[in-house]
Amino acid sequence: MEILDTILENASQPLYALTLLVALIKYPKYYTTPLKYFPILLMYTFLTELLGYFTKHYEVFHISIFSSFIRHNVIIYNIYNLVFFSYFFYVYWSYIDHKKYKKYIIFAAIYYLLVSLINPFFQSFKLESQVYSYLAGAFAILICIILFFMEHRNSSKKLDYRFTGIKWISIGLLIFYLGYAPIKASRFYNYTYQLNEYVHIRRIHLSLIVLMYICFIIGFLRMKRKFWI
Repeated sequence: MEILDTILENASQPLYALTLLVALIKYPKYYTTPLKYFPILLMYTFLTELLGYFTKHYEVFHISIFSSFIRHNVIIYNIYNLVFFSYFFYVYWSYIDHKKYKKYIIFAAIYYLLVSLINPFFQSFKLESQVYSYLAGAFAILICIILFFMEHRNSSKKLDYRFTGIKWISIGLLIFYLGYAPIKASRFYNYTYQLNEYVHIRRIHLSLIVLMYICFIIGFLRMKRKFWI
């Protein structure tokens, strides 16, 4: 298991970079779609992870607002989550044609933003992970994904399933948030009540990240332009 743990612990950054590379190579296939900004998000993800790592492990990179809490780097991820969830609300709103479903996505986005505004009153935005906001975002994104698949369930595009990048991206997001949202909640519970974390939680978390990005890569590799226009 030590070998597996080592692989999982060191797989994220290379996967981010590989996904970004594939996304850039395939960019001409989807530059006219709502996913045209996705490479920017991938680059932002990669840089966020690097910055988070360096601010946590190397004193020279410590952010000034953390002078009294040098190992805290959560503000980087709190800002990132706001950008990440907001972007995918836009993506799914753009891809879905059903007017009622589009309204549901708007409601989901408003719900997430309201929770994000309220969350800092209970948890410091600078020093604590915004758990309520994150869980609200995960729930809202899952709703968007379900609506997307519901709309395409009886569509003729169903035959083009294996070529459609957004569907593979949705599968990746679905796998990750269905698995990680309970982990996020359990970690918050364990932290609140000072309980030990189950030994395999970290392993499951990292595996979910790997699966999600593999789905992203498959989506880009199987992408064909005619299915995106």
